[in-house]
Amino acid sequence: MPVAPLLALAAVTYSKDIAPILNRRCVSCHRTGEAGPMSLAAYKDVRPWAKAIREAVLTRRMPVWLADPAHGQFRNDRRLAQPEIDAITAWVDAGAPEGDATLLAPPPPSFLDGWNIGKPDLVVDIGTDFEVPAEGVVPYKYFRVPSGFTEDRWIEAAEIRPHQRAQVHHVIVFLQEPGNPNFLGGDGSSLLVGFAPGE
Repeated sequence: MPVAPLLALAAVTYSKDIAPILNRRCVSCHRTGEAGPMSLAAYKDVRPWAKAIREAVLTRRMPVWLADPAHGQFRNDRRLAQPEIDAITAWVDAGAPEGDATLLAPPPPSFLDGWNIGKPDLVVDIGTDFEVPAEGVVPYKYFRVPSGFTEDRWIEAAEIRPHQRAQVHHVIVFLQEPGNPNFLGGDGSSLLVGFAPGE
């Protein structure tokens, strides 16, 4: 086997190569208080998961991206490019080295505490707690929550913030016009926002 590829594999480090990829593609969900089951914001957090990360990116289970790439290009596409997958694979195969201790890894991106869209102008709570049983199947739950709006409003961004993310599989929010009992518009126009891990 040629020497050069071996040297290239050994040169991949967390600080130099992997932290920027994780910051760009993973940390929005994999940080304290978010949907990811573990934080990937620092080497000490990432290192124990190195082999699992390698497997998840090779099989393209992570980052979560459900859109079919054969049908359009999307600005928010989180899929890893092949060079990013190759770098993660090479890093894990090399023993997941941190790299030069004097070379500080780039800090993870900053997020407003608790919000990905910035500070909201309005927070609407469903107004009730729901007890999730430890076992069994929970049927769909529907909550009707008044917005408090007294006039039409433009919504620039919306975000769902479950308090117990480990217990919430997904949430879908629809708008219901006053006096209209049907909130499921056949054309999808009543959909406001959804939540699921990685979405």
